[in-house]
Amino acid sequence: MHGALLIPWFKLEAWAIPLPFLIDELKIQPFGVLVAIGIFFGSRIAEWQGERNGVPAQVVADFLVYTIVIGLVACYFLNGVFYNTEDLIAILKDPSQLFKRYLGLSSYGGFIGGVGAAFLFRHRRQMSLIVLGDIFCFAFPFAWVFGRSGCFVVHDHPGVVSNFFLAVDNYNLGGQPRHDLGLYEVIWSAFAIGLFLWLSKTPRRPGFFMALLPLIYAPIRFFLDYLRETPQYHGDVRYFDLTPGQYASILFTVVGLSVLWRIHRGPAATLMLDGSDYLPVGPRDEPQHGAGEAATDPATPAPRPTKAQAKARNRNSRRKR
Repeated sequence: MHGALLIPWFKLEAWAIPLPFLIDELKIQPFGVLVAIGIFFGSRIAEWQGERNGVPAQVVADFLVYTIVIGLVACYFLNGVFYNTEDLIAILKDPSQLFKRYLGLSSYGGFIGGVGAAFLFRHRRQMSLIVLGDIFCFAFPFAWVFGRSGCFVVHDHPGVVSNFFLAVDNYNLGGQPRHDLGLYEVIWSAFAIGLFLWLSKTPRRPGFFMALLPLIYAPIRFFLDYLRETPQYHGDVRYFDLTPGQYASILFTVVGLSVLWRIHRGPAATLMLDGSDYLPVGPRDEPQHGAGEAATDPATPAPRPTKAQAKARNRNSRRKR
């Protein structure tokens, strides 16, 4: 009777697409499709949030290229460090094994790589990590809901045996119901999306969502990992009775508290580290005029002011007010 309340077992398999003139067929993995949709949708949300806060979409897009690309590489190789050391060592000894062995994906590995990429972007572009990181963190649940949906439909995060009504019955055709950790993070993502949209109705100090995201995700993830199976049942490895994800959850909780302290105690962050106004960059045709001569063609853009001119203009406007 109770089993009728459980989620029936299912699993989406790869879609095989035959390719003309080739022997092999192209296999489209449902997990990969959902992750790609999540990256696209999350990126659009980030650009939208950036425009709401006066950050050009191109700047947000450049920041996302750094964080997403480096984050994806990190989530693959750090999964080998945390969970799959034997295959990682084999790849390091023989690089040709890179295309023969699959190291898996670590969500926290991706977060660590993304944070490192964000600092690299800050160093190279001299733009505020607080401002851009806040936009990224606001958009994160919108992408994560698709990524974790991919985990759920292929069931790659098995939990312990349970009769909880959200458990998946006959898990992996093993005859027992189990928690599915991918599903629980889908539910968390849906909650976070609603919360973030509601909170964004009121203007927030830059860094607000950058502090909030780890503080509402990391503690939940810490306790959810107690529901994960052990390696003998294709679950996660333990180090001193804690999973790598639990150690990372502690670290990211500290990060969230540190960002919270920074935005409340420190000065308000601006997009440019030197405090100047952001000026769009790129090729631009500017007419040449004589001294004291102004452009008369309304279709011709005015020359771009220097940083010193922009600062002086801002000071004058404040005095007038």
